[in-house]
Amino acid sequence: MLEWLFSTQAPGATIFILLICIVISFANSLINRLLINRLIGWEEYKSMQKELKEFRSLSTRALRSKDQKILKKLEKQRPRITQIQRQMSKPQTILLLISFSYIIIWWFFLIPLYGATNIAFIPGFGGVSVVLWYFPCSLFFGTVASRILGVGVGAME
Repeated sequence: MLEWLFSTQAPGATIFILLICIVISFANSLINRLLINRLIGWEEYKSMQKELKEFRSLSTRALRSKDQKILKKLEKQRPRITQIQRQMSKPQTILLLISFSYIIIWWFFLIPLYGATNIAFIPGFGGVSVVLWYFPCSLFFGTVASRILGVGVGAME
């Protein structure tokens, strides 16, 4: 019944790659959320994001208006902002290292299975290989998953 899903031809291959992207994207976002909870704490993380956003906004306004008084005040806050950025980068660094394991999926599974075969057809563009299909799908579902789980840019605003 589902033989078409595991086919190396479209539409089965197209949908199979979509499903892989969905699973990996939600797993990544979930791992990121768990890392944030464990290493920083969710409320603290949201507070840090808000503080960074306010700092960036104020910096932009001060630079545009060339307000030296505000720029000096911001410069005094720079060590705190650097500390926040360093602390917030820990979960992302660990997630990046974990994400390298997905190369195994590519190298040992997807590329040997599909190779240069066109697995999807995009109107106006034509047939696309697994590489050209996987990356846009991954970006799209990664954004969706991170917003749903609240770890994406703009997800907590």
